Amino acid sequence: MAILFLLELPIMQLNWVNNFGHEGLGLLLDALEKLLDKKQQENIDKKNQHKLIQCLKAFMNNKYGLQRILGDERSLLLLARAIDPKQTSMMTETVKILSAFCIIGEENILDKILAAMTIAAERNNKERFASIVEGLENHEAQQLQVACMQLINALVTSPDDLDFRIHLRNEFLRCGLKKILPELKETEELDIQLKVFNENKEEDSIELSHRLDDIRAEMEYPFVLIYR
Repeated sequence: MAILFLLELPIMQLNWVNNFGHEGLGLLLDALEKLLDKKQQENIDKKNQHKLIQCLKAFMNNKYGLQRILGDERSLLLLARAIDPKQTSMMTETVKILSAFCIIGEENILDKILAAMTIAAERNNKERFASIVEGLENHEAQQLQVACMQLINALVTSPDDLDFRIHLRNEFLRCGLKKILPELKETEELDIQLKVFNENKEEDSIELSHRLDDIRAEMEYPFVLIYR
């Protein structure tokens, strides 16, 4: 009943979320974890996983619920484990949630998301970003493709450090993104995300070029810099 009620609320009422609180969230996460741990999942299990992801999305639709989810160390790991290209609808919801977490910009949230994705990938003997790139390959699920590019952009643009941004982008490219990008069908929503990706890539290339120019100048005129 609680799950149905959560899904019926377009915008979660704060008082209800307060009452639902930590205990209710714990029950949602317990249920999701049990389903994800099942080795043989039936169709009803997959549908219930999707419903639980939708519940978490509804629960975080206010500051209190968001803080509760981010305050539970299991949340990010379970969401990372729910990045399943075989379940397109659930994966679409999941990557949207993770993108939102990146945009919120809470301290250390990027490190926590990356750590959760690393652990989830290791459980399946995959590269960290393999499932996201695999989701992009599904040309029959355009909303999933858009959501995957949104998450890629959110992850890659979040770091302030240029080297870290380049590292994350290159990790995606090595994981198959470089091959997939030219094959993506053009749609308005997807084009926007691809434009963001390419523009940020170009900006980082320019910044890196300027840095290299500064290093060359320091090497060519070391005494001028010392006595300036």
